[in-house]
Order: sequence, then C-alpha cells, then structure tokens
Amino acid sequence: MQKYFRHLVLFVVLIYGINLSNAQTTIFEQSLLSQASFDTFTSINVTGTQNWHFSSSYGAVCSGYTAGQNYENEDWFVSPAMNLAQINNVKLTFNHTRGSANVLNAGVAEGWYKVFATANFTGNPATTQWTELTGFNQNIPTAWQYVSSGDLIIPEAAKSENSRIAFRYLSSAVVSATWEIKNVKVTGEIPVNPNTSLFKITNWNLEWLGCTTFGPTDETLQINNIASAMLAMNSDIYCIQEVTNSVSYPSISTLISLLGSDQWDGRIIPSTTNDCEQRQAIIYKKSRVQFAGASQLNNGAAAQGNSYYYNWSSGRYPTAYNVNLISGANVVPLSIVNIHGKSEDGDAMSYTRRLGGSEALKTILDGAGFNTKNLLLIGDFNDYLIGTSSNACACTDSPYKNFMDDPTDYTGITQFINDAHWNHPLIENIILSNELSGNYVSNSAAQEVTVPPGISNYYNTTSDHLPVSATLQFSTLANQQYAFNALTISPNPVHNELRLDTTQLENNAILQIYDVTGREMHCGRMNANTVNVSSLPSGIYILKADGKFGRFVKE
Repeated sequence: MQKYFRHLVLFVVLIYGINLSNAQTTIFEQSLLSQASFDTFTSINVTGTQNWHFSSSYGAVCSGYTAGQNYENEDWFVSPAMNLAQINNVKLTFNHTRGSANVLNAGVAEGWYKVFATANFTGNPATTQWTELTGFNQNIPTAWQYVSSGDLIIPEAAKSENSRIAFRYLSSAVVSATWEIKNVKVTGEIPVNPNTSLFKITNWNLEWLGCTTFGPTDETLQINNIASAMLAMNSDIYCIQEVTNSVSYPSISTLISLLGSDQWDGRIIPSTTNDCEQRQAIIYKKSRVQFAGASQLNNGAAAQGNSYYYNWSSGRYPTAYNVNLISGANVVPLSIVNIHGKSEDGDAMSYTRRLGGSEALKTILDGAGFNTKNLLLIGDFNDYLIGTSSNACACTDSPYKNFMDDPTDYTGITQFINDAHWNHPLIENIILSNELSGNYVSNSAAQEVTVPPGISNYYNTTSDHLPVSATLQFSTLANQQYAFNALTISPNPVHNELRLDTTQLENNAILQIYDVTGREMHCGRMNANTVNVSSLPSGIYILKADGKFGRFVKE
C-alpha cells in the first residue's frame, strides 16, 4: 500500500446550497411545455376516442369535445416512476385551468378532474390501487386562467421505489370541458441521519445457509433468525460467508425480502451456486450504500507448493465488492474483500493452504488494482491474526502474519479480541488498509454478544459463529485530496442531453446515474454517445460507466 491518502471520492452538494438536513428538494419536475417533457408521462385512454395531447403553449391537454360534439371519456395521464421510499413530506404541485366559459365548472362536483398517486402501477389504471390526493384546488375564477393546485400531500401508502402520480379526466356525451396542466413538480425532504458519517460494518459466517445437507436443519427458521438479528444489529453492510444461493433456495433474495426490499439489497458472486457450495456475499442498506461492482479474485499465484485454487478451498476465492458509501454530501468508495479461508481439518495441509492463500492474496492487494484504495479485508479467516488455531503442525505463527508484519499498510483491528463463546482469539477478522486507518472508530470492533440471547438455541438453529462489527467514520474526508477517474461530459450544466466521450468506454457499457442520496435514477446500456436527462429534476448527479465517474449539473 502507498502511505499517502488518495481517495476515489466524488464530493457532491445539492444545487443552490440546499441544506442536506431534512431539506426540501425537487424529486421530479416537468413543465409539459415541450414534447420531450410531455412524453415522460404515459397517456392511457380507457373510454372514448379522445386522449391527452401535447400543446407547446398549454402543456398537457384533454377534452371530450371535438368537431361540435361531446363524447364520454375516461383518460389517464401517468407520470414515470419516482423513488419516494426514503422521502418525507412529499408534495405535488402543478398549474391547471379549464374552459370554455360556458362549461368552466362542468363535472367539478361529480369528480371529473382528479389527481392520484400509487406505490405500484400495474400498467392498467383499472387494476392499480390508487390513492386520491385531497386538497386539490379546483376553484378557477375565469376560463383559461391558470391557478395553482396547492400543495397535495402524497401519503405513505403511495410511497415506494416506483411511485407514480396520475391525472384522470372524465367527460360525458352531454357536456365536457377542456383541462390543461403544466409545471408539474414533486418535492420532498430527504432525511439525513445525524450520524451520517458513521458506517457500521458486520462480518458473519452463516453456517451453511441454504444448504440442504449441513448446518441447521430448519432452513426457514435459520434465515428468519438471521433477518431478525440483522435488523436488530442495524448495520449498514453485512459481509457474510458460507452462503448457498441456488435456484431451489435463493438465500440472498429471500433474506432481502425478509429485511424489506425497499430498504435492503445484496449481492453474491457467482450469482447462482450449487447446493451447499459455500460463497461470500454482502447485504446492505440502499439508502447508505451504492453497489458499484464485484469480482472474484481468482487469478492469484501458487504458493506453499499448492495452486491458488487449491489454497482457497478448491475455488472458494476471495470476492471483491466495490461500493460507494453515502456519507452526507460525500460519496466514499470502499473495496471490501470478503474471504473464507481453508478450514482447520486437523491436518497440517489445512494450515499450509491458509498460509499459501494469504501470501498470494497479499500480492494481489499490494498491486496496482488495490494499493491506493480504501480497502477492508474481512471474513472468516479460519485462523487467528496472532498465533494460530492449528494444532496439527509445529507452527506458531498466524498464516496471516504477512499482513500483520506490514503495519505501514495494514491494521488488524480484531487481533486482540477473544471469542466470547469459544474462548479463543477470533477467527472472524477485519483488516484495514492504511487509507482507512484514520477512519476507524477506536475500539469499535467487537463481537455482537447480544445476538444469541435473543434467539432460542442460537448455536444450533442459526450459526455456530458470532457476528463481529466495526465502525468507520468519514467526516474528515472533506479536507483531503480527491482524485477520480473522470468521464468527459458536456454540456455541463445540461438541460436535456448529455454527451460523453465514448473513447473512454467499452462498447455497450452500462451507464448509471445517481442523485446525491444514492438513489439510482437511470440504468441502461449505452448505444450512442448521448443520454437524455430531461426528465431528471434540477440538481447535481453522479454518472458511472465502466468504473469511471463523472459529475454533472442538471438545470
């Protein structure tokens, strides 16, 4: 590791100096006065032959009157999806008018002009569970005079990662009015944790989770216990080992569902395993952690007379998970290398394989791919950081002594902790790279000893390992040098269309856009050198493609 601090950090703040602490910010905004803006909505005709149409002067327009005739109509104008899951005090406002004068108030008492919201749009207004937004100002003094809708509160029942709003227009074959809408805006308060700079990270071997042959016999009870314990520990990231994620038992998606998929997500590499094929995974809070990518570190060198494959339990390779931590207005990159060392099978070769795996892994982590990154080496090491658990060989040193002998670059923050249940040094360990040494909250590394008492027969029903947690703090990053692999973006600020220098990217690269809360606002493959951002609200955004980052302002 290089000794100086060099972080891949994108510092972002909300535009116009908005305070991030429960600040009202724009979630969605469309004038509807351009075709592109109008097209962000979906027009759905249920009854009649008329429908919502675009006007550059009046926005979205709907009328059941045409060619001197009134027609019965039901027409919906549905917004694109908005992520409102973590937003408080969400309000919708817009400007609207009706006409002509002789039918100005036609259908108002009957509820012909209504506004709705939903947490889950099915694609069909008739099968969607809508919530009507109350308090809608329909008092239009004179025909064609625009008035404000007033603040329409979107209730909790309509808030999700895929919330939508909709305008419903009705008319009859006897009478109809024209309804015009423009300047649609959704705002809300993004809650900020007062401890936003603190991140709790937990390591936990889940003892054959999802395996039908080994470990706890009641898989449903085991995973329910795990979910309950995770919610109680309230960590931001869980690094887990001994996980099977087969087609017949998808442990990761099941666990996410139990935790709440609106708030949690997870990854495992490879994404599908065979039954009882142990792998390492991560589970994380979506509001605090962005997933950036993952790969198995499967290209290490042979050591101690064995292949790299054999040293890592015949292919149970270390897995690198790259994430971005959302720390207030900072986006902090973190590389988590999750390992599961060769277990102690009572033979000298098990120790030798751990030693060989450690030697090859350190060579990888000392190399160009990791030597300037914020690195967390975490997992079930199956051995101590000082001394060894092995009694089958005449060895006294830890197989991870190579890391411990390099205090300039690595710190084993769990090296002096004794296992509260098994009464020996920890085999579940956490090592920090020097880039993170100033961010570790002193003495925060500890076993989660309160977990077993809350779970009946914990060591038989849930895991024979105790979770181990540590806390990192990133409040000091604001004064450090920032460096990132920047994408060339223009124009910046942008109104409608961003142009990217595609010579910096692979063909058909995946492009992602995040807002400053870490919410993914766009994800798709690039098939040109432009991306349309007209539907994004005003603000500052992070763009990611091929591991490269850029920052742009949407006006």
